[in-house]
Amino acid sequence: MIRTARAEETMDLAELVYIILQDMELPIIENMPKNELLRLLSEAMQEETYRYSFRNGVVCERDGQIAGVAFGYKGELEPVIDQPLMRIAQKHGYGDSFRVFIDSETQPGEWYLDSIVTHPDFRRQGVATELLESVPEWAGRQGETVVGLNCDQQNLSARKLYERQGFVKVGERRLASHMYDHMQKNI
Repeated sequence: MIRTARAEETMDLAELVYIILQDMELPIIENMPKNELLRLLSEAMQEETYRYSFRNGVVCERDGQIAGVAFGYKGELEPVIDQPLMRIAQKHGYGDSFRVFIDSETQPGEWYLDSIVTHPDFRRQGVATELLESVPEWAGRQGETVVGLNCDQQNLSARKLYERQGFVKVGERRLASHMYDHMQKNI
């Protein structure tokens, strides 16, 4: 079942986001204890304008458990999407330079599928496909006609999944230490 994420699920959602941050090999993973980063992410997820706000999340639920989640937002919001986490980090004693993401990932004029992740217990069961199939409606309700995402060039299975859903490569981006194909789909 596909549904919107809920405020009380932020710690479970943060655990799933952590998987993505690890896969991206972001410096924050090595520079901060996992439990502390999860606490900051969970708190920021309560903020409406945060990249991973529960309000920006769609969950695939299976047997009463979160099997996967996708987060997305209008590309024009990227310049401000991480400010809630930075503010919360400062509140907890981290400096003004605290950042998880440094590189630009999206652009105005597209609804950006920031992240999609399947819980390890539910992989290879169609969770990501279900989430991707919900994206056009979700983006369309926000007035967008193009959905963009970034696919790690080394992740061939994800690329095949995105191509089956109608995404095509329109460019490349370096995010942290990885090269990504920027892909889009007209809806």
